[in-house]
Amino acid sequence: MSRYEEILSILSNRPFRWVVTGAAGFIGSHLVETLLGLKQQVIGLDCFLSGTRSNLDEAVSLCGNGKPDLRFVKGDIRDMEACREVCEGADFVLHQAALVSVPRSFDEPHLNNSCNITGFLNMLLAARDANVRSFVFASSAAVYGAQPQGPICENTPLAPMSPYAVAKRTGELYSRVLSCGMRSTGLRYMNAYGPRQDPSSPYSGVISIWTKQTMEGKTPAIFGDGNNTRDFVYVDDIVQANILAAMQDTNDGCNGNVFNVGTGKPTSLEELLSSIQRAVHEYFPDIPQTANPRYMPERTGDIRHSQADITLARKTLGYEPRLSLAEGLERMIGGGSKAGKETSKN
Repeated sequence: MSRYEEILSILSNRPFRWVVTGAAGFIGSHLVETLLGLKQQVIGLDCFLSGTRSNLDEAVSLCGNGKPDLRFVKGDIRDMEACREVCEGADFVLHQAALVSVPRSFDEPHLNNSCNITGFLNMLLAARDANVRSFVFASSAAVYGAQPQGPICENTPLAPMSPYAVAKRTGELYSRVLSCGMRSTGLRYMNAYGPRQDPSSPYSGVISIWTKQTMEGKTPAIFGDGNNTRDFVYVDDIVQANILAAMQDTNDGCNGNVFNVGTGKPTSLEELLSSIQRAVHEYFPDIPQTANPRYMPERTGDIRHSQADITLARKTLGYEPRLSLAEGLERMIGGGSKAGKETSKN
């Protein structure tokens, strides 16, 4: 039995109180779904800046628990009182709320700062003052900046290239000096993807955008020459890392309580597009399998290569990615097609 399976077994027999910020967002709603399925008490906080009520409703409907214990608070992490309200009596805080976009952080640096630095600081202090056991927060691989091709470990010198990356690094530093005895753990997500990732926004993840464009017969755009590489990690593995980090018993060996969360396997953008096209064609044969992309200039702040070394997370947390890119795309595209076919029959 893996460490994660052990933790899930413990949680299924013992309820704790969890706060999930950004509960109506992509990753937040998956955390809500999993925790409710484990019969945990969940307090969700979201202001719907980018999250949606439909994400939250879907999470509740899919949790497999007939009587989910969810209290939702519509509030903003930039409001200290809202942060204190949700943290009162909580055991664990999973802080996912953020303005998640490198391009948008250039377009709206003040909004990036207020959400990703001020909002982070509010939640950190509210959790600390409420004597929360563990505060787990979403950081990002963006803090590494431009690095040589190959796996990146947590002690690699950092070189943030965007306001978004600067904010995420600032949160890591604040957590080191202001946790004051509360266990605080940052998770440097690689490129997360999965169901409920909004494909309609230009700031969304490339997989959700390209999948939608491919299914609509549109021509996807690649920024750069297509040889940029990314470490794409399915949302269920992001959930796994959050729960493992929250339930850690010790800080020993945590390297400043920051961990990479990815698969450790790089994929070029051209390879990714081919994989998406194959997966879509498998479930929707009428959609052509190949379509030449449009090549656009690289965007400001884009990183050439990103690949996680997940040795530390494996050793310390017991983290082990469960889904390959092919399996994740199958779940995302195939699962969606099956759901659509079932709906159309009724």
